[in-house]
This record gives sequence, structure tokens and C-alpha cells, in this order.
Amino acid sequence: MRTIALSAIVCAFAIAASPDTPYTRVSKLASYLSDGEPVGALEAFDKKMPGYGEVAADVQALAAQNQVLCSIDVVGDKEQDDDSASVHHLDLDWYMTLTSRADEGLVERRRERVAVTLQRYGKDWRITSISPEQILAPLAVK
Repeated sequence: MRTIALSAIVCAFAIAASPDTPYTRVSKLASYLSDGEPVGALEAFDKKMPGYGEVAADVQALAAQNQVLCSIDVVGDKEQDDDSASVHHLDLDWYMTLTSRADEGLVERRRERVAVTLQRYGKDWRITSISPEQILAPLAVK
């Protein structure tokens, strides 16, 4: 039991200590969404980006209303061969399963290709655009 707990702590530390890249930023976003931590998830976004208020409201609603299982795979990166690029345009395969906290029978699965642009600010990367934004929309009750 101690070995598993220690391994989890070492893995968490390794992720936290790894340098911020467009790929680690997207990975952290998926982890924070799955862990129900909207504050951490919103760290991935530039607060000055167009539509940030709606994205923030959607992420907070997702965490409050649903259990989220999120997986994001990078399918393409236009700047993958340019280590000095301060902007990256990523094509993502984004998969989420949302389970309502109010009604566990209400489950929605989403899978979309999502385009994001990340920009470097010092050592940190932030998402400056996301399309379609609806990937982050809260679960619709029918």
C-alpha cells in the first residue's frame, strides 16, 4: 500500500516539476477537468482571450454539476518542429464523459476535434483560443 501511495506522490511531483509546454498544459487541463478542479483547469486559459468569461462559467458549471472523465490527445501541431515558436496551433481529439451529480443515470459522451492556440508568456503556456468552445458547455438537461 505504501509503495502505491509513494508512486502516486512521485508521479504527481514529476508532473508538477516538468517544464510547461503546450503538451503538458493540455495534459494538465484534462487532469484538472477529470479531478473536478475548475481553478486548476482555468489556469490553462489566457484571461484576456475572447470568450474567457463564458469558458470560465462553463468550466465551473462542469465541475459543480458533473463528474467528468476527460482525455485530450494532440493529433497535430503546426509548430511541432520549431522549438523556439512562442505560439502553437494544436489539433486535439477531445473526449469527455459527463455524469450528472444530480442524476447518475444522465450521462453524456462527447468526442470532438478541437482547435486551440497556445501562446507562451515567459515560461508558461496559455490557451488564447479554442474552437468549438461548446466542448466545455455544461451537461444539457433534456
